[in-house]
Amino acid sequence: MMRILHVVSIMDVGGMESYIMNMYRRIDRSKVQFDFLVHHARRGVFEDEIEALGGHVYHTTLMDDFNLPKYVKALDRLFREHPEYRIVHGHLNSSAFFYLGAAKRHGIKHRILHCHCPGKINTLKGNIKHLVSQISPLNANIRLACSTEAGDYLFKNRDFEVIPNGVDAARFRFNPESREEVRRRLGLEEKFVIGHVGRFYYEKNHGYILDVFKTVKERIPQAALVLLGEGKLMETAREKARALGIEDSVRFMGLIRDCAPYYQAMDAFMMPSLYEGLPLTGLEAQFASLPCLFSDTVSPEVKFSPEAQFLPIGEENIGRWTDALTEVFRRNIDRASFAPEADRFDAAIGTEKMIQRYKALWESEA
Repeated sequence: MMRILHVVSIMDVGGMESYIMNMYRRIDRSKVQFDFLVHHARRGVFEDEIEALGGHVYHTTLMDDFNLPKYVKALDRLFREHPEYRIVHGHLNSSAFFYLGAAKRHGIKHRILHCHCPGKINTLKGNIKHLVSQISPLNANIRLACSTEAGDYLFKNRDFEVIPNGVDAARFRFNPESREEVRRRLGLEEKFVIGHVGRFYYEKNHGYILDVFKTVKERIPQAALVLLGEGKLMETAREKARALGIEDSVRFMGLIRDCAPYYQAMDAFMMPSLYEGLPLTGLEAQFASLPCLFSDTVSPEVKFSPEAQFLPIGEENIGRWTDALTEVFRRNIDRASFAPEADRFDAAIGTEKMIQRYKALWESEA
């Protein structure tokens, strides 16, 4: 049996983690298994499912204690005690130099670095992680990226292959019954619902979402904002909503494991991120036949629906976002009348291609 070691931050709900789980649920686990190396002591929300599917999760604490010597020692112990791994698939840029370096020292020939993010946070910590990421490709001999922008950002002039994120499209297709049920449960039956799905991190730009929503609310009194996700800036966003006087119209839903029904309840989806690779939530929203507004810093490769558009961000452009959302409200789009298709983002097709790639690598070592 092939056992592939995936390296991530933590297996919580997020775009990259959902991409891996979309693959994991589809594979023939009698022939291939996924295991995970994570970088926090606490358990992620997917760990119960991973273990039920036969996978193992190894915990290190680098992102809790930032103890690099302890981390390197743990990596050496892991690869020494588990010689069954022939392929390491790394999805975490900031520490890849170390975990792929350890894999290389222990004779693991196939070391994949997979970039999911094309930018950095302009803080001391963000700049340090960016600098460390620049040396991460040195110990990788297979380079993948979710989009051209993400690959260019991390790999510079090195060759890489674009592997688009995959979505279980059928789960997100527009469902009027689900829409009615969720809107009724949330008390949103008569509302114009604008939605966003994403962790409350700097790059997701939740403050801008709230600024735009305030101006939309002034034009459309029945507007409501639904935010799915959690993160360290969630309370900051709550405080801003209160300061703007819109807190009664903003729903902070927290961490939702299955977001599919909530896309049905929305009337428009907005993502004014400061940077994105190929956001899985942007794909999910389009498969749900939602009008989507993306910032022009999101990879253009995400677009496949005729109802998706890109807008510049910045305080001077809040009016443009407001106008676009107002136009969506006025048009009252019949979502049941169209179902966008995009085979390149179909998780089933992408999983089969990735498994064939793993198989070829594995057999080359036999």
